[in-house]
Amino acid sequence: MPCSARPHGFSLLELLFVLIIAATLVCLGLPALGDALARTQLSSGVNQWMTTLAHARGNAVSRSNNVVVCPAEAGNCVVSSHWHRGWIMFEDRNRNAEYDPDESLLLQGGHDDSLRVVSSNGRQRVRYRPDGTAEGTNLTLTLCGRRGAAYARTIVLNNAGRARSGRATPEQAAAACAAPSYHGGS
Repeated sequence: MPCSARPHGFSLLELLFVLIIAATLVCLGLPALGDALARTQLSSGVNQWMTTLAHARGNAVSRSNNVVVCPAEAGNCVVSSHWHRGWIMFEDRNRNAEYDPDESLLLQGGHDDSLRVVSSNGRQRVRYRPDGTAEGTNLTLTLCGRRGAAYARTIVLNNAGRARSGRATPEQAAAACAAPSYHGGS
């Protein structure tokens, strides 16, 4: 019975060739993976804000009281149009649009360095009334992710209390994308 001298397995050259092909495919796929991750982060941010606003509106109606969402630092509302540093949602029993110790903190969001959120000028709080309407002028939140201004999104809150999302104008996108990060300046 003849013994087969043929070796089993792969030669070093064959393994090297397979590794080169695999490395090339990984390098080609990484930019697409990064882009998909950035796209997902922005979409998630828009969905989270839409949910937060719906939650605030629902709480105002169910509690029969004003509910405020405002940019915050250290658990207190701040006068700022930059929301990516953090924000709070609270029941505003005394209707002063400030979070007081005797009021219920309903929700709190921390900073997110991957997303910039800037509100339109002059509107630095969202206040829902007990009937679900939003007090004040229309509010636009512009969200800018790592993909830049060309992909920025907006959330527009009307006086009836309903929010809708859409594409940002070049001016809105530029303002949101230029907003300083959590760790840098105002």
